[in-house]
Amino acid sequence: MKPYLWIAYDYTSTAECLKMLDTILAVHPDRQMIHEIGRPTLIQAALEGVPIVTEFRQRLGNGQTLVADFKGYDVPYIAEGKLYYAAGTDLVTVMATAPNEAIQEAIAGANADNKQVAFDLMACLDDDWKMQRAQELADMGAKLISCHTGWSEQAAGKTPSALIAKVCQQLQDSPTQVVAMGGLKPSNVKDLRPYVAAGKIFAIAVGSAITRSPNPHGAIDQFLNEIEQLPQSVKPLITA
Repeated sequence: MKPYLWIAYDYTSTAECLKMLDTILAVHPDRQMIHEIGRPTLIQAALEGVPIVTEFRQRLGNGQTLVADFKGYDVPYIAEGKLYYAAGTDLVTVMATAPNEAIQEAIAGANADNKQVAFDLMACLDDDWKMQRAQELADMGAKLISCHTGWSEQAAGKTPSALIAKVCQQLQDSPTQVVAMGGLKPSNVKDLRPYVAAGKIFAIAVGSAITRSPNPHGAIDQFLNEIEQLPQSVKPLITA
């Protein structure tokens, strides 16, 4: 298999978010992609009283993977994860900086519910710390780690390529896979070739390059075309 395209919907308007989802599904109704409800959207939907997970799930049906990017920290499964799973999400996110006890609780909860959890390295101090934490997460049983270069880091000039390379190399002997996330453009996808071939890249996550594009369908097609040019993974991808 080749990596999934993971689309992140980060909106402060639930109406705009759902409009973008409808726009994308109108052209790509059956394409197996991952759809993420971003943290800003989850918060705004809660303030508005909009059941955003239900709205996404009804539109996606059961053939598409749905992510709640709530970035859990303390008792992430008990406090929020199990609620999102019950509402229809397939995968939730937890910060990699959470205490080990919280990491283990999140993994155990996801496994018990036959769901997935991805641990986000965004808040870790530097790349060396991120590599170390990625290995610790893998040793605790994490299946997915997000190599995430956040908006603030991008504004400071950081790019995702170097971190993705370091973390994939760190995890080369582990079954743990990586979500490449943050500031990626179609032209960056080819840089992931060696890590895709090694079976380390689970998904390529894209936000504003698609959702803020004047032509989101064209942007999706560009990413999908670049993904098609990638080699087949030597290992099966984790089930989304």
